[in-house]
Amino acid sequence: MLELPSNQVRSWLATFGTAAVAVVSAPSGICVAATQDLARTLRSRRGAEVARVWWVSSLAAALELAKAVGAAPSTVEEAERLIRAAAQERGIALAEHEPTLARAKAALARLDHGLAVAEQRGILAASNSRFKFLRLKDPKLDYGKAHSRLKFEIARRIAETSDGGLPDLRGLVNAILPMPTK
Repeated sequence: MLELPSNQVRSWLATFGTAAVAVVSAPSGICVAATQDLARTLRSRRGAEVARVWWVSSLAAALELAKAVGAAPSTVEEAERLIRAAAQERGIALAEHEPTLARAKAALARLDHGLAVAEQRGILAASNSRFKFLRLKDPKLDYGKAHSRLKFEIARRIAETSDGGLPDLRGLVNAILPMPTK
């Protein structure tokens, strides 16, 4: 049985638009699914198991591959062959499931570390202060959304660092909570 992504990993992958192409084996037969939530896909098909999974750059690409496979393949192996052929014909890169989960988990660990460093350096406090100031001017400003933007910006900067280290966090507060120009 393949490991399903945790909610945190699923959310990380979905943040970047990544989607799964899955070969699902159910009592009713084999099917190919395109999804950003494997667990939900399985829950919607009683007694189903994920036999194979690849990750692609977008849900649109996953849907394109699932559509290319067409009618229900008779075996998991046939579904895999059809998916790989369709991906190659369309120039869609398939990322293997296990390494993709491992990379996402490593990125999340770096994000947690990045948030800890941001807290140590006072960036979270500065972000909170800026939020409180801006909230006086705009009471509809949502803290959850602002904090999500902070995490997303740290995640984006982490994803852009090629050495696996922490990104430059300077200017982070200005990037997520710019001061009004009026």
